[in-house]
This record gives sequence, structure tokens and C-alpha cells, in this order.
Amino acid sequence: MEEFGLYLLKSALCSTLFFGVYWFFFRNETFYRFNRFFMLTGLFCSLILPLYTYTYEVIIPVTNVPANNTGGGLENAKESSNAWIYGLMGAYGLGVCILLLRHFVGLLKIKKVISRTGYSSGDGYRLVQADDFKSSFSFFNYIILDGSDELSATERKLVMEHERAHVKQQHWADLLLAQVVCALQWFNPVAWLYLQAIRQNHEFLADEAVLQQGNSPAIYRAVLVNHCVGTRVFSFSSSFYQYQLSRIKMLAKPASGPVKKIAVLAVLPALAVFLWAFAKPEFTVQQQLVKSSVRVQKEQGKEKPLYLLDGVEIPPVMEDVDQNNIESIHVLKDGQAIAAYGERGRNGVILIYTKKPKVKPELLPTSVR
Repeated sequence: MEEFGLYLLKSALCSTLFFGVYWFFFRNETFYRFNRFFMLTGLFCSLILPLYTYTYEVIIPVTNVPANNTGGGLENAKESSNAWIYGLMGAYGLGVCILLLRHFVGLLKIKKVISRTGYSSGDGYRLVQADDFKSSFSFFNYIILDGSDELSATERKLVMEHERAHVKQQHWADLLLAQVVCALQWFNPVAWLYLQAIRQNHEFLADEAVLQQGNSPAIYRAVLVNHCVGTRVFSFSSSFYQYQLSRIKMLAKPASGPVKKIAVLAVLPALAVFLWAFAKPEFTVQQQLVKSSVRVQKEQGKEKPLYLLDGVEIPPVMEDVDQNNIESIHVLKDGQAIAAYGERGRNGVILIYTKKPKVKPELLPTSVR
């Protein structure tokens, strides 16, 4: 459960990061298709990127130290923390269920209306005229027109073209993904602002499509002014009467320069910081042998002195030397050994001379003569 909680935290921070870049750099610009792609990228990243964790290696040198018996205290602390975790996850799950139930009820209401009133098929859409809703809207490939709303022929034409743009551009798919993120992050206020920004951008896209059909911008703005905001009944729907003031403002705004899109690069260092903040170290343990001073002294005492047989260095084990043939043995220690043989004699020198061949006295070190 801790891992899932960390995933939710990372997902919320990732969506907040993308929304921040959109809010400061793109929300007042007129490249709506680019904004749609950018915000969808942010939604996908908020779902997928938290599944990846950047790792780096940390080497820890350790020694063999007896472990203390602290199991009882750790178990009690773990049980206490688990109680909090279960409580939080229960509250989280309840919020998700409430949102899903809300969407399910909305679907049933739409389905019930369509079953009762029926629909007529058009070019890539299905038209439903009903008095059950306070505004015209579209969801999936259905266009719902408020039958009680008295529209002139011009207004009806513009409303239909606007809603057909929503259907043709499949804005419901964006809203479905945004609603999934909102259901997972219902505790995150930025997730709901993100959804609102996507809806608003959809309206800008649909308005742009209407004007590209050759309709008069002045008349279209007048239609927006003459209508009041309707009440949404389904979270995956797009309504003609949403965001009139901002849409009127954007309709009158000149096209933004494409060079402003370079601000999208601001998301790269932000993502780098995001990955660094949640980077996970991989610990590599390297055992080191720690020698006590007593052991070091013993090992130093085990170092062998220099053995010379008739002036020739031999191994410490004298298996090939006939003890009956030994004439004399001289032992040189400390300074005497170092003075005679240098660094080679730092651990002492054992001089062994045999009876035959006779070693001339001049071959002996001065200190032995």
C-alpha cells in the first residue's frame, strides 16, 4: 500500500507540473491543437511516469557486527503505521467509488433519454432532441439539443456545427482520460483545474472549427453573448454554452506566434527535477575485514626472518638441509640485521653455514666475525 500511495503522490506532482507550464505559458495562446497535445501528454505522463524510478548505486562498506534484538518494538511500530495506512486507503477508495457512481448515474440518465426520444443519424453523429436538459451538448458521437430552447435558424446552425466539431475531433476521449486522472487524484485540486482547462481548450477548438466553415465571427460572438451557461449533466460531455466570456475574448485575439511554443522546453528541467526527487538508491554492501591490534601483532610476529644458507637465501622450511652437516648458526636481530642486510633483514636474519664447503671467514658479515 505504501507503494501505491507513493504512486499517487508522484502522479499528482507530475500532473501539477504540466498544468503549471500550461498555465504560465500557453493558456492565453491561440495554438489550441498544440495545447491539446501538450495537456494529453501531461495526463499520460501522470499515469505512466510514476511507474518508473531512476536508480543510482551507493556502495556501503560494512563490518560483521552482531545484530541487536529489536524485533518487538519494530513490530509494534509497524502495526501502528498500518492502521493509519488502512484508514487513509479506505477514505481514498470511498472517494473513488463516489466519483465512479456519479459517472454511472449520468450514463444511465443519458441512456434513458435516448431510449425514450430516439435519435436521427447524421454525418458521423447521432442527433437527439429532448427537453430533459438545460443546454445543448455532445458526448461520444451523440449530439443532444435542448428541444425547449427556441433557436433561430442561424443559432441552430452554429450550435450544430460547434457540437459536430466536438464529435469529429473526439473530444470525449480527452475527457474520459482526464476523468480517470481525476478519479485517481480526487484529493488533488490541480487535477480538477486540469480537467477544466481541457474542457475550455475543447471549446476553443470547436469555435475555431466553426469559423473555419466561413461563418461570421461577429454573428458567432453575438450568439454566445445571447445564451446563458447550461448545467452539465454528464462529465464526458461538451456544451455549447460553456466558457462564453473567455471564448469571446479568444475569438477576438490575433493568432499567437509559433515561436512561443518553445516555452514547452520548460517542462524538461521540471521533469528532470521530478525524477531526481524520487530517485531511489541501490545499496551495494561490501564487507571489510577489521583486524584487532592483537591480531595484527600476531600476524606481524608470524612474518619470517631472512634465511641464508652459505650466503644463499633459502625458504624458511629447511627440509633439504642436513642438520648433521651444519657447522654454525648465527642470528642477527633488529638494528644488527638491518645494518648488515638492509630492508631485507627487518624481521631478523638466520645465517646457516655448513661444514663443506667451508665458508671463508671473510664472507661473514663484520658483525658476526
